[in-house]
Amino acid sequence: MSRKINTNWRSQLSATSILSIGGADTVSFLQGQLSNDMHALDDTHCQWTAYHQPDGRVLAVPLVLLQGNVASLVLPTDIVDDIRERLSRYVMRAKVEFSVGDGLCGLGGADLAAKLPSMPIPQPGCVTRTADGLLLAGYSKQRILVCGPPENPDWQLINDALTEEPETIWQLADIRDGIPRVTTANQSRYTAQMLNLDLIGAISFSKGCYAGQEIIARTQNLGKIKRRLYRLGSATEIAGDDVCLANGKKVGEILNRQKTPGDSQPAWEYLAVIRLDQRQTDLYNDGTPLSPLDLPYAVPD
Repeated sequence: MSRKINTNWRSQLSATSILSIGGADTVSFLQGQLSNDMHALDDTHCQWTAYHQPDGRVLAVPLVLLQGNVASLVLPTDIVDDIRERLSRYVMRAKVEFSVGDGLCGLGGADLAAKLPSMPIPQPGCVTRTADGLLLAGYSKQRILVCGPPENPDWQLINDALTEEPETIWQLADIRDGIPRVTTANQSRYTAQMLNLDLIGAISFSKGCYAGQEIIARTQNLGKIKRRLYRLGSATEIAGDDVCLANGKKVGEILNRQKTPGDSQPAWEYLAVIRLDQRQTDLYNDGTPLSPLDLPYAVPD
């Protein structure tokens, strides 16, 4: 059994940044670029979305917040400049401007409301503000993303109430929540359904055109999804990314990996893209067994 992350903790997210896009045309511009419906957003809600190549391959999976006419895309730091450059190619006459910021903090735990009674703890997909203006976004079940200037006094309340943990704990929670982290190493390799983006609410199938929309819709409607994202574990760290059968035949590959705390078993956890017809067989990496672990959502056959 994998150890649950059930203490109340905070983590500075130095490997995560915000790409802000602001201006009078922000919503209409991003509506034609991202896979979810920007018109469904307001300042009290956030949503997962994705940015794709025209062939449907995934370039980024940001959480998006909209405050007024400013959209904030929460992204791994190593792809922020790439996504900004790609989006800027399509600005044309749209009245939008780009900027990059950091200073994000992640909060996790089952008792955040009790630990922070003066703060309006949001449900997943919701956005609230503290009395002094810190922005709280419901990232997933029992996790909150916090952003605001370092001089905000509410940071002290958070620091006093919660135990500090490394960012690896936040990224391990991503794996346990089945949220794919797309970085430079795995950009442009997978289509939306391979990363379960349709299962985490990151795609609207009714919003209209965006980059990759035709491929994604065709895949969904024709039912030709041959690979999906699954969670695996191993007793020891594996060296490579291949997921194989006992005979060495490759049937998938690791997308994300993270060590579990202390002497927990499994010692390492992974998100891996695996062929649907092989997901229930015994899987290995160079002879090391890879055990199947649960996701918080159902993955269809």
